[in-house]
Amino acid sequence: MKIAIFTESFLPGVGGTEKAVLQYATELSKTDEVLVVAPSYHKPCDDKAFPFSVVRERSIPVTPNDMWAMPDLTPKLRKTLDEFAPDVINCQHWGMSSGFANKYAKAHNIPLVYVVHTKFKYCYERYTFPPIPYLFIKNGVRRLKKADVVCTVSDSMIPELNSYGYNKPIKVIRNGTNIDAVTTEKPVKAADEPLTFLYVGLVASYKNIDFSLRALAEVKKTRSDFVFYVVGNGPDKKKLQKLSERLGLKDKVIFTGNITDKKDLAEKYAKADLLLFPSIFDNDSLVIIEAARNGVPSLVIKDSGSAERITDNENGFVSEYSVAAYADKILQIMNDSPHLDNMRKSVCSTVGNGWDKTVREYNKIYSELIAEKERAGAHKKAFRTKYKKRVVRSKI
Repeated sequence: MKIAIFTESFLPGVGGTEKAVLQYATELSKTDEVLVVAPSYHKPCDDKAFPFSVVRERSIPVTPNDMWAMPDLTPKLRKTLDEFAPDVINCQHWGMSSGFANKYAKAHNIPLVYVVHTKFKYCYERYTFPPIPYLFIKNGVRRLKKADVVCTVSDSMIPELNSYGYNKPIKVIRNGTNIDAVTTEKPVKAADEPLTFLYVGLVASYKNIDFSLRALAEVKKTRSDFVFYVVGNGPDKKKLQKLSERLGLKDKVIFTGNITDKKDLAEKYAKADLLLFPSIFDNDSLVIIEAARNGVPSLVIKDSGSAERITDNENGFVSEYSVAAYADKILQIMNDSPHLDNMRKSVCSTVGNGWDKTVREYNKIYSELIAEKERAGAHKKAFRTKYKKRVVRSKI
C-alpha cells in the first residue's frame, strides 16, 4: 500500500504533532510505502535520514515553530505525487496543504483520511484576533467534510469538533509510543534526595506550564525538597523563566532547553518521579505515554484529553482544575512515597501501546476505503457500459 501523509507539523519543528507524525510514518514504513508532504522550515533537516520519502512545500513562517505551507507554489509537488501514485492520502492538519490534498484525492479518486490532533480554537484565540478564529475554523470544517473518514486521538475531541460544526461520524484512534525510547532501569534515590518533577515538550503558554509553576510555589510553602526540569524550547520560555523567579522558584526550576540526544532524554526520564502535565489543550500527548513507558506517572487535569488514559491513583494522578487542588495533589504524592514507588514499577505496562497497534487500526480503515472505491468504480464502469449499449440499440 502507498500512503501519502500531508502534514504542516514536521521536523525540524518541535512539538507533539511533529513527533507523532514522525513516529507514525516510521512505523508505517515498515510495511508500506510512505511519502510525507511537509513544509520547508528554512533550516537544516536531513530528509534522507528518514526511512520514508519526504517532499517539502514552499512555506512562510507563522511562528518560530510553525510554518504556513503553500503547495500550489511548489511545482515539483504534483509531479512527485503522480510518480508516487498513492493509494491513500492521510491529512494530519487542515491547513492549505490539506486543501491541495482534497483536490488531488478527488481528481484521482483516492481515499482521503483526516487525523485531528489539535484544539484549533484554543490556539487561534490566543494567537490571532476576531474574526480570524471563526474564519479558520469554518474553512477547516469545510475541508473535513470532504474526507472519507475523519479520525482523532481522544474522545474529548468529538464534542470539540461538533462545536465547530462538524457532525459526521468520527473515529478515535489513539497515539502509540516509541518503544525504543523506553528505559527499564531507574536509579535508586537516596533518602535525602529531592523528588524530581518533569515537563517535556513545547514551552508555550497553552501548555499550562505557568499553572505548574504557581502550584509548585504553593507546594514550596510546605515542602521544598523538589526540583522541576522543564525540557524543551518555545516562544514563552523567557516569560516562564521570569515567572519562576518572581514566584521564588529560581533554585527549584531548571529550564534545560531542547534535549535531542535520546540517551540524555532517557536519563531525564529515568531520574524523574512525576510528570507535571496540567495541559487542557493536549488530546493524547505522547509525553504521557513515553513517561509511563519509562516508569514515570503523570499528574493531569480531570476531564482533559490527557486524562483519558489515566485512572487516578492506579496508573497516574488526576487533579481538579485549580492551582490549589493541583498543589494539594502534589503534596499528597510527595507524602506517600511508598505508593509512588509502587506506581513507578507498574505504570510502564498500563499506559499506552506501541505504534504497531495504531498502524494496524489505520491500515484497516485504508483497506476498507480502497475496496469501497474499487467497488464504486466497478459499479460506475458497469453502468456506463450498460448505458452505452442502450444508446447503440436505440440508434438501431
